[in-house]
Amino acid sequence: MADVLIVGSGLIGASIGLALRGGADVVLHDRDVATAAQAIARGAGRLWDGVERAQTVVVAVPPSRIASTLLGLQSNNIGRTYTHVASVQSQVQREVEMLGCDVSTIVGGHPLAGRETSGPQGAAADLFVGRTWAICPSSASSAQALADVRDMAEGCGATVVELAALVHDASVALLSHLPQVAASALAGLLAPTVAGHAQAGATRGVASQPAISSAEHGLGLALSGQGLVDTTRLAASDPTLWAEILVLNAAEVAPAVRRLADSLGALADDLEGGEPHRDRFAAVLEFLLRGNRGRALVPVKRGEVSEAFGRVRVSVDDQPGRLAGLLTAAGDAGCNVEDVHVEHVPGRPQGLIELVVETSVVGDLGDALRAAGWHVMGELSPTHPPAEQ
Repeated sequence: MADVLIVGSGLIGASIGLALRGGADVVLHDRDVATAAQAIARGAGRLWDGVERAQTVVVAVPPSRIASTLLGLQSNNIGRTYTHVASVQSQVQREVEMLGCDVSTIVGGHPLAGRETSGPQGAAADLFVGRTWAICPSSASSAQALADVRDMAEGCGATVVELAALVHDASVALLSHLPQVAASALAGLLAPTVAGHAQAGATRGVASQPAISSAEHGLGLALSGQGLVDTTRLAASDPTLWAEILVLNAAEVAPAVRRLADSLGALADDLEGGEPHRDRFAAVLEFLLRGNRGRALVPVKRGEVSEAFGRVRVSVDDQPGRLAGLLTAAGDAGCNVEDVHVEHVPGRPQGLIELVVETSVVGDLGDALRAAGWHVMGELSPTHPPAEQ
């Protein structure tokens, strides 16, 4: 009997296997044989023979297949406890109940971790470390099932948060699903107009032309900076999976999208000076300050908000070993680097490295790196991020 069976060996499934490696006996299954083989080759587990039982079964397949997959596994008495990793919990719970699954052994789950790269090739053993793992038991979930799922999530290094499915869905609509929509909307403005879309957009009252026409892409995108890279990163995510997620959680996502659209519409009105009695500068400033206040609430590591960290910016030649040397120099200075951001300078053999450290050591690290001969561009407090013009 295995400790954990993971059905679905993509990014999340394979990462769970890698995270549990050494501490649990993990077996893997995927209907795509090549995907399972890749995950196994990376060390995420061993191949499931189709009959071996497991203490905990993790279903890591697209949301539309979760309920039927759970029913099939339960029908063959494969696991003691079952969970899944759906981004939308309420709809999956309803489908599980409608199909007649044994809900006492099922506890829904959602690790709030991932990346835009899909498949086992993007999996990482530390993907869940310090990240929230939501578990959403139903009223019928047994204490044993809840304990099994909690133990598995904590074994991956995650911080478990237990909440109702409806609360989960309302929360992720704003905190996870809306960022995907915003990134895709911004990146979509860069894409050439598709034949027929201009007229469709016009009928909905949407601007029919991208901000940069296809003829201007060569020059226009050459002027892009790291801000565009950062804000459009999620737009590279799997469109089929995300279309399914957004549709399943449409009741929560649609109002959030309208709130974002209203906020942007109000900004457009202020920029155009549509209301003469309003101070345009003050209105735009308040929009940006509201963003500062919201950003300050976002947890960036170990549950700490962004105000707990500052940044030291260093210009580094784009040569082998330079990044490693910089991190070594930071270590020699007695500073723990919490995160690293890399900005490549287009057309130049340099990169701009941001070392994210605790606010209290920002100045000391900057001084230490200058003394060691590094080209420090400046230290940034969390309340005054750099402007990109």
